[in-house]
Amino acid sequence: MVRLTMDLIAKSSYYLKNKRSYSLPQYLKLTHLNFSNKNIEDIEDLSMCRNLTVLYLYDNKINHVLGACPIIMVMGGLEELKMLYLEGQRLPSGEKLLFDPRTLFSLAESFGVLNINRNNIDDVRDLAVLKKHTFLCCRQPVTGHDLEGVFSQWPLLHRMDLSGNTVCHKPKYRDSNIVFVEELNGKEINELSRQFLINWKASKDGKKKWKDERMKTSQITLPLLIMYCYIQITYPFTGKIMYCYIQITLPLLVR
Repeated sequence: MVRLTMDLIAKSSYYLKNKRSYSLPQYLKLTHLNFSNKNIEDIEDLSMCRNLTVLYLYDNKINHVLGACPIIMVMGGLEELKMLYLEGQRLPSGEKLLFDPRTLFSLAESFGVLNINRNNIDDVRDLAVLKKHTFLCCRQPVTGHDLEGVFSQWPLLHRMDLSGNTVCHKPKYRDSNIVFVEELNGKEINELSRQFLINWKASKDGKKKWKDERMKTSQITLPLLIMYCYIQITYPFTGKIMYCYIQITLPLLVR
């Protein structure tokens, strides 16, 4: 089994070629690391590469298992990491790639680009903590409600590639998403169209809020009509007659 370890990094062809120029501690200050398509199945602690900003791990076999699901847990300590390319992991049938919540939290203030294509990921809600996210590539089927909820929490998001995702077939899918981004599925969004939809959505939300507040206020202050009635009751078998007062309270509808 191939593991991405500090020893494997030290044996990489690039480091061996430059071994005379760099000591290993100096080399580990690298900002970019490419171990794509190396049949890697597991990742060990990479926290010594503290300056790492871009990590390429696509087309591997990463299958470090926690319970029944592969899970990436080893990015802790890489607080400078901004781009992670994990697409195309060759996972066993029925398994999917997941992120450890602690890892996502540690990357929340730096992480900007994530490619998680072709990893059987069907839920992206855990990614909402990545507040600095600027680009997402996610072409596999994901629940549409999950996507919109997550996108709304990424204020810096401006590029998104969902081509091939089943969410693209939803009614008004494009209108729902171009309010969040400047580029969708490789096509730049016309600023006038984007601004029109942003204003329309704000107006729609404002009207809904006004109606909700009006309904709430009317329920609280609705006047009541109180009536007192004097009624006669006759018992059918004895013929006895009784008189009594009753109170009737009704809401008074005002137009």
